[in-house]
Amino acid sequence: MNRRKLSAFEAFSLSFGGQAPFTSIITFGTVGLQLGGSFLVLATLIGTILVLLNGLVIYRLSLRYSEQGGYFTYAFYSLTQRLGLLTGWIFILYAFAYGGTLLAGSIYIITNYIKLPFLTSDIFTLAIIIFSSFLIIRGLEISVKYAEIISVAEILAIAISSYVLLANVHVPFKLNVPAEPFLVILYAIGMPIGYGNLNPMSEDIKNARKIVGIITVIVILLGGLLSALLFYASSFYGSDLIEILRNNVGFMFPYLVFSALNGGILGGIAYIIAMSRIIYSMSLRKFIPVIFSLLRYNRPFNAELFSLAIYSIFLFLSIHFYGVYNTFLVLGGITVLSYLVISLSANLSLFRITLKKIRKRKQEMGLSVISSVLSIIILIYSIRENVPIVNYIFFSWIIGGFIYAEILEMIGQYEDDKD
Repeated sequence: MNRRKLSAFEAFSLSFGGQAPFTSIITFGTVGLQLGGSFLVLATLIGTILVLLNGLVIYRLSLRYSEQGGYFTYAFYSLTQRLGLLTGWIFILYAFAYGGTLLAGSIYIITNYIKLPFLTSDIFTLAIIIFSSFLIIRGLEISVKYAEIISVAEILAIAISSYVLLANVHVPFKLNVPAEPFLVILYAIGMPIGYGNLNPMSEDIKNARKIVGIITVIVILLGGLLSALLFYASSFYGSDLIEILRNNVGFMFPYLVFSALNGGILGGIAYIIAMSRIIYSMSLRKFIPVIFSLLRYNRPFNAELFSLAIYSIFLFLSIHFYGVYNTFLVLGGITVLSYLVISLSANLSLFRITLKKIRKRKQEMGLSVISSVLSIIILIYSIRENVPIVNYIFFSWIIGGFIYAEILEMIGQYEDDKD
């Protein structure tokens, strides 16, 4: 029995819904608007261009590799097995952090703006985890149907809110540059980087070699431009984005809350699925126990259950002990760092490929070099701006990955070839 393949629209819905643009706007954007005011509009456009460069690298790599595993597969074949392992290891952290950031942001919005005595963050987190688990266990088809509905709902939420806000504006736009513009750009980058959930699922998508890269570029541009539009519309009213929406688009505020909540849920689901595909691919190469490469119900069910368990347990414990807002801030910082490292790995993968036929691939060479340099610059600045606990967690995870890779080498786990 062949595995069901996603159509182009289904793949787009899962990727765009996994990016959760409206939820990202409410979470990352609220902080960015408070820091940068009207400059956030320009920062979002700049951030989208920076992310798009990395997305174009994925576009070029996806034309060459259609196997499951995405970033892990690119590094495994183009660089070395060890770097493939480390890339997959860091992607697991990225998937958990990004999905957790969106979900924590959604819970923060709901528990702060819907005041019910029984609606604690722990109860709400458990309810969402149970609902997400139900969709994932039921299979990819159910999750995709949910993604199709929520992705359209998020687009409508952004478009209608922007239209209503702009319809009441009668003053010219004024761009104010803050004292730390790069910090605002850093928060703006957090919104369009959610495209990374698609390429690990290549074997689940029809004509993946042709459409994965195209969808990646579309998701980045659409998410980034819609975000910039809403920030532009909101910049005339102040810096508290949620209050702006509640006071000026109040007639549809329940719908906006619905979109933000479900966007966070879908973001978690999309990244649990992406994490499971990375774990499945690493298991096929015997980098992790082979039990995760076994197929049940014609899908990597064991890898899905493991990813779901890891995501649910650690997210609940983090929210329970450190609170929703602190969880959001820490996971948001980890998201950006881990995204930049896996993007750097993809950039180096493309660079390594272009070296073989450098005269025919000068454009790809230039793209990989520019993307690498920008990723390194942003990474260094991100490390400097992060709170210490974010850097401690991130570098501890990387060190753990290196130690794990050394252990595998000592027991002779690496293969002699990459066939």
